[in-house]
Amino acid sequence: MKRLIWNKHTKLVLKHLAGWFCIVAGLIMFITPGQGILTVLIGVYLLADEIPLFGRIKAWLEHRFPKTADFVHKKGTQMRARFHKEKQDGPPGQDPKD
Repeated sequence: MKRLIWNKHTKLVLKHLAGWFCIVAGLIMFITPGQGILTVLIGVYLLADEIPLFGRIKAWLEHRFPKTADFVHKKGTQMRARFHKEKQDGPPGQDPKD
């Protein structure tokens, strides 16, 4: 079996699939028990860079709730820094200073 090629098109397709899955699952959760609004917002944020309507929704949310947007951006930056740090240091469990 061939290995999956990780290029920008593959990542874009996976991002779209994850975003649309979150939106559909969130809409289903509106009528069933679950966190529907939160799931839809996750999908909107995933697709905000590619779909202009979702970009406008994201901008409106950030304008309407600036403290929440700052908190989300700060946590996202911390998560990215943490994962990039782990990739550069080597396999987990080994101390890079040894």
